[in-house]
Amino acid sequence: MQFGWAQTANSLLLEADSLFTKQQYTQSFALYDSLYQYQEEASPSMLLKMAYIKEGLGDVTTAQYYLNEYYLATSNEQALQKMEDLANANDLTGYQHNDITFFFNLYYKNYNWLVIGLILITVALFSVIVYQKRKYQSSPWINSFFLLVLLSGLFVLVNFGKDYNRGVIIKNNTFIMEAPSSAANLIDVTTKGHKVVVGGKVDVWYKIEWEGQEGYVKAKNVKLLTIW
Repeated sequence: MQFGWAQTANSLLLEADSLFTKQQYTQSFALYDSLYQYQEEASPSMLLKMAYIKEGLGDVTTAQYYLNEYYLATSNEQALQKMEDLANANDLTGYQHNDITFFFNLYYKNYNWLVIGLILITVALFSVIVYQKRKYQSSPWINSFFLLVLLSGLFVLVNFGKDYNRGVIIKNNTFIMEAPSSAANLIDVTTKGHKVVVGGKVDVWYKIEWEGQEGYVKAKNVKLLTIW
């Protein structure tokens, strides 16, 4: 089944690339989007083409989304600059770049390697502890302490470390409330395209950071960014 889907995905990608080359952008995007929705990863080239198509069609919000996905996959500085330029031209917030966001994105891009490296270090340290205990008949408490620290770090990294808490508001007239309720006080009404920090989900609401304060928006109005 997986092999059959791989063949189908490759055929769809070739067809989408062909349509893109022929400048049949709407049709090519439909195929790219079907691949994006149903397979677990997308190539940087595909993400960049999707962003290009949406920008050309005037859909800045979706273009920003795919540009951000492309940047997460590549750490390409030109993508950052492009996002900032689009944000400035359309009065969008959340795309400002600094050293913190650079290292933040770099961490997510290399997440899998960090997990593998931590596992290898943990296994190596465990082997040393077993060797020392067998040879010297004693418990090397210092190494055991560091092993416990490594195991704790690995647990946190695997279970919580890949939560990329960023999303893009995808609907105009999105209400930002003080609490996760339609009856709560209104903080602001915003347009689509802004990138926000998402702090979690409460029922049908996402908690976000908005202009220095905590707010809540309907989850259907936010599209979460992902780490491929």
